Amino acid sequence: MPTRSSKVDKPKAHGALKVPNNRESEDSKAPAVMSGGRTRSKKDQIVQAAIKVFLENGYAGTSMNRVAAEADVIKATIYSHFKDKEELFAAIIEEVTFKRMEADTPEFEQLLHSLPPDEFVNLLTQKFRMLSQSEEYRALLRVVIGESERFPELATLYVKTVILKGMELASGYFAKHQELKLNNPLATAHICCGSFVAWLIWQEILGGKNFKPLEFDDVVIALKELVDAKLARDRES
Repeated sequence: MPTRSSKVDKPKAHGALKVPNNRESEDSKAPAVMSGGRTRSKKDQIVQAAIKVFLENGYAGTSMNRVAAEADVIKATIYSHFKDKEELFAAIIEEVTFKRMEADTPEFEQLLHSLPPDEFVNLLTQKFRMLSQSEEYRALLRVVIGESERFPELATLYVKTVILKGMELASGYFAKHQELKLNNPLATAHICCGSFVAWLIWQEILGGKNFKPLEFDDVVIALKELVDAKLARDRES
């Protein structure tokens, strides 16, 4: 009688080892944590990495692959938040300028419009001082100025994101406060904002401080003197 061969049962696996693909690996990463224990969103993570890469390598020298590597994400994750390199650069312009200005001043724009003229000038100069001392902002201006001839879209992005917004904010204030009796609020905004930007470009970016130094505070004092003189004339009339 033929002998029945004994069957050896193989131990059952408690779960096959699964090798995650790139997307699964990406999604499983713990979110980055900012100072103070606050969790940084994936979009913020990408923007912060992009700031570093763009400002170190310039617009031409930056690729989405470089940003992805710096942000520790896959390139598809970047494109899920930004449609292209230009849109990502616009995001870093806004981050380095207005978002930094608003960071320590909740409802910044509403606050500005509620201030009397002397306090408005004080807050505006405080914010410009902060920007002028920011190495990231200086580096951003160098990239925009240096590469705008080759990439005109950089100048367009900066004008739309920073200059127009700043001019609208300041001219809106001057138009609202009719007690200032300004004939041209937009031109007045240009003088105020342009004075600070011109100082930064001339003194810091082009190195004018090495030949004809002019302190930021001196520009502030001169502007305040103009405001005070205007208010004094209005009171006398």
